[in-house]
Amino acid sequence: MLKRFLALMLCAVLFVMLLPAASLAAEDYDEVTIKSGDTIRKLLKERGRDFDTDKYVVMVLNGWTREKQMDTLSIGETVKIPKSIGDIVGPAPHLISSKDRIEYYVIPYVIQKGDTVKFIYKLWGLKYDDYVDAIEALNPDRNLELVYPGDLLYLPTTEKNLTTNTYITVMSHTMLQDEAVESVFLRYGQDFEGNRANLQSFNTTDFADIKAGDKLLIPLL
Repeated sequence: MLKRFLALMLCAVLFVMLLPAASLAAEDYDEVTIKSGDTIRKLLKERGRDFDTDKYVVMVLNGWTREKQMDTLSIGETVKIPKSIGDIVGPAPHLISSKDRIEYYVIPYVIQKGDTVKFIYKLWGLKYDDYVDAIEALNPDRNLELVYPGDLLYLPTTEKNLTTNTYITVMSHTMLQDEAVESVFLRYGQDFEGNRANLQSFNTTDFADIKAGDKLLIPLL
């Protein structure tokens, strides 16, 4: 399972453009042709959306892997922007909650000669002890005290772009009454059944045991 997990995570950035953004309900977003002066922040504000959380809806809709892609829009380009809540008719099952928040980022890190996991976090100016539980969860069956050049580890951090532009954003969603785990992942364009084991690795609670009020973590693969 670990080998499959690592392989899929490595391919995530390369294949994110192939995510089924089209599965997001068409009635939930507008297709906007960029004009002079347009920004994602402006377009979201015009629809009464919260930029800090709803920008991730935009990333999923447009198959973008990095936030900086929102800053390189071209006049005449067509982008998908989530509609105003008031404009959406019906339950809008694919609408990502504006209450969802960033939990942390994950950096796929290739160990270099002389590296230790603790030393990496020290270089980043972060406390290793604050992250050790998440590191162990993301790297199961690995002895973090014995790492070798070329090893691939998934290192969580609350800071992004520490040494790389390659990172995975992990969102946090609080489950509602009678809400299905699968439906939350579908809002983010995720193939829940096809990628269940990988998605579970980000969550300490088994999906079958998650209930209302529990936190569900969603990696933007």
